[in-house]
Amino acid sequence: MSTRSLRARGLSGLLFPFGLGSIGKLSLAYFFSTLYFYAPVGTLYLQGRGLSLLQINSIWSLIVATMFLAEIPTGILADRIGHKWAVVLALALQTLGEVIYLFARSYAVFAIDAVVAGVGFAFGSGCVEGLVGAELRAEGQSGRLSEALGTIDAAQRLANLLAYGLGGLLLAQLTPERFRLAIALTASCVALGCAVSVALKAAPRTASESQRASIDLLRDGIALLRGDRVFRRLLLLWLATTPFLNYLGSLYQPHFVRAQVGARLFGPALAVASGLSMLASRYAFKLEDWLGWRAALWLVTLLPGLFYLLLAPVLGPTHALILFCLCYGSMGLRGPLLGAHLNRRIDDGNRATVMSLVSMFSGLYVALWGPIIGWLGDVSTTVALGVSGGIVLMGGLLFGARRAKPGCQDPVA
Repeated sequence: MSTRSLRARGLSGLLFPFGLGSIGKLSLAYFFSTLYFYAPVGTLYLQGRGLSLLQINSIWSLIVATMFLAEIPTGILADRIGHKWAVVLALALQTLGEVIYLFARSYAVFAIDAVVAGVGFAFGSGCVEGLVGAELRAEGQSGRLSEALGTIDAAQRLANLLAYGLGGLLLAQLTPERFRLAIALTASCVALGCAVSVALKAAPRTASESQRASIDLLRDGIALLRGDRVFRRLLLLWLATTPFLNYLGSLYQPHFVRAQVGARLFGPALAVASGLSMLASRYAFKLEDWLGWRAALWLVTLLPGLFYLLLAPVLGPTHALILFCLCYGSMGLRGPLLGAHLNRRIDDGNRATVMSLVSMFSGLYVALWGPIIGWLGDVSTTVALGVSGGIVLMGGLLFGARRAKPGCQDPVA
C-alpha cells in the first residue's frame, strides 16, 4: 500500500471511525448544519434590524418554550415515523428557519422564526441516539456508544471552529451585504446537511414497535422515570450539571471587555474554544478507559463548574482568554459520557419519546435559570460566572457518582 493511501486511510479513520454508515452520515449532516458563519456577530445583526437586547434575549426564551411544548408530540411522532425521517424533518425545519431569518425585518417575524427553530430542535431529540444505537447493535459494537456519540458531537464542534474562524474573515466589515451573505451561506450549508440526512438508513423496526399506540409510548416513558431509580438519578445529574453553554456565550463578550481583551480576538477565541470542545467530545469515551467510569463522570460533570469559578475574576486579557477557552472546551466532555449512560436505560422503540422528556425537563431547567443569570450579568459578569459555576459544582456533588454495587457499570447504584 502506498504512503498516500495510508495517509488517506488514516485521515478517513480519524474523521469517520465508524465508516460512512448512519454514524458517518449523521456526522456529515450535523457538520454542515452547524456551520453558522454569522453566529459571532448575530447580536449585532439583530440590533441592526432594530431589535433591543430585551427582544434579542426573548428570542431564545421563545425557542426554549416551543421546545418545551413540542418535545412530547414530536418525540411520539418520531417513534411512529422512524428516527431517520424525524432527523430529516428537524434539519428541514432548521433550513426553513435560516431562510426566514435571512428575510426577516421585524421582531414578529424573528419570533415566528424562533418557533420554527424550536419545533425543529424538538424533532431531533433522541433520534440521533436511536439511529446510532441501532447501527452499533447491528454491528455488535454496542459498547462503543459513547465513542459514536462523541464522534458526531465532535463533527459539530469542528463546524463551530471553522464557521467562527471563516465568519470572522467574512464579516471583517460589518456591512448589511456581508451579513446577508453570511446568513445565506449558513442556510445553504444547513440545506446540504438536510440533503445528507435523506441518505440515512432507517433503523429496523418490529411490527409491534410500529403499531404501538402513541399514548403507550408516552406512558412507558413516564413509567421509566417513575420506576427506574438509576435513570432518575442520571436525569437529575444531567439537569443539575447543565453547563449553561448559551449563557456563557452571552457573558463572555462583556467579560472580555472588562478584562481589556481586544475585539479582534473575540472570534479567534471562540474558534479555539470550539476546537478544544471538538477534541473533548471526540475523545471523551477514552476517559472511562483511563480513569474508570466513576472518576470519569466526576471529572466531566465538575470540570466546567471549576473553570467558571476560575474565569470569573477579572485578572487581565490572558487570564480571560485562556480560562474561557478551557471552560467552553470542557463542556464537550459531558454529553457523550453521561448521554451514553442515559441511553443504556432506554428501550429502542421508545427512545425518542423518553429523550424528548429529558430534553423537555432540561429546557425548562435552563430557561428558569436564564433570567437570573442574565440579571446577575447586568450587575456583574464576575458574579454571573461565579454563580453559574457554583450551580454546576453543587449539582455534580449532590447527584454525582457516589457508590456502586460490585460489577455495576452504571454511575449510580
